[in-house]
Amino acid sequence: MLAIKWYGNDDARVTEVPRPAPGPGEVLVRVLATGVCGTDLHVLSHGDWIGKAPASGVTMGHEFVGEVVEMGTDAVFAQKYPHVAAHVEVGTRVCAEPHIPCGNCYWCLRGESNTCVDIGHLGVTRDGSFAEYLTIPAERCSPVPDSVSDLAATGIEPVACAVRALHRSRLAIGETVVVIGAGPMGQHVARLATLSGASAVIVSEPNERRRAIASANGIEHLVDPASEDLVATVRDLTNGIGADVTFEVAGLDATVQQAIDVTRQGGRVVQVGVPTAAVTVDIRKVIIGELEIIGEHATQWDFGTAIDLVARRRVDVDSLVTHTFALDQALEAMAHAGEGGEAVKVVLTPP
Repeated sequence: MLAIKWYGNDDARVTEVPRPAPGPGEVLVRVLATGVCGTDLHVLSHGDWIGKAPASGVTMGHEFVGEVVEMGTDAVFAQKYPHVAAHVEVGTRVCAEPHIPCGNCYWCLRGESNTCVDIGHLGVTRDGSFAEYLTIPAERCSPVPDSVSDLAATGIEPVACAVRALHRSRLAIGETVVVIGAGPMGQHVARLATLSGASAVIVSEPNERRRAIASANGIEHLVDPASEDLVATVRDLTNGIGADVTFEVAGLDATVQQAIDVTRQGGRVVQVGVPTAAVTVDIRKVIIGELEIIGEHATQWDFGTAIDLVARRRVDVDSLVTHTFALDQALEAMAHAGEGGEAVKVVLTPP
């Protein structure tokens, strides 16, 4: 079968590998569509910040929808979510929570599996979805409703991460929100903040197309940081006070500092973007203003909410899919996604 393997920084290759077989507790899934995530681009160019790839490489990718084609022994699907069916059989379309917790460490036993000390992850520590087939523990899978298209289903995982970010923020009705970065994750965070009762959502994004998508999704306050002063804009909109909650989704040194600068004293900064290098910030406002800086990683019991939001069209995933490529064009697709420009969400489909 075809697979896109990562071997080291800036070294990904389109390869032919044997089709895997599901082990105990696993399912074999035929990939129907898989999104190119910013994490995939980070792995491609800076993967050594995670760890070295094995000599055989690691198949990239984790945002996917696929059809179950084979079930291993003892494959069990738990009823994890009230709005999502638990029954899965051969032929069922599924998405999956891509991080694989160990289940035995201190954090897993406390129910904090997304911070597992020995966490695995599709496309990072085990073979992922940039392939025709993949195996995954059955208990990480959830059925995809028939009403959700394959392309839309690739958005379930990033929506779930955005749900987690909102939970971490403790956003209250009437609070003012700033979102820095309007890639797919920033778009979802902004939309969910609106759904959660924010009085105003201000999105900062230099890309004109991404600002237009945010506007079409109901975001009224849009800032081009290349030509506008975000801090001044936020102060004007908040009578000089600043945002209650700021989501930093770009993962850049400058924007991490900017997130601190636009947030009011006593406010909260949720760090969603993952920098690929150390970040230097002026920490004095955090101390004197008693700001909270809150980390957000992956998901924790958020897929049910994400599936429900996508199925009910409460969040827009379709307009974010700007480009599709065949799987064997994955290297070109990742290059296109990394350039920004007109690309927002790039999706790979079977060859």
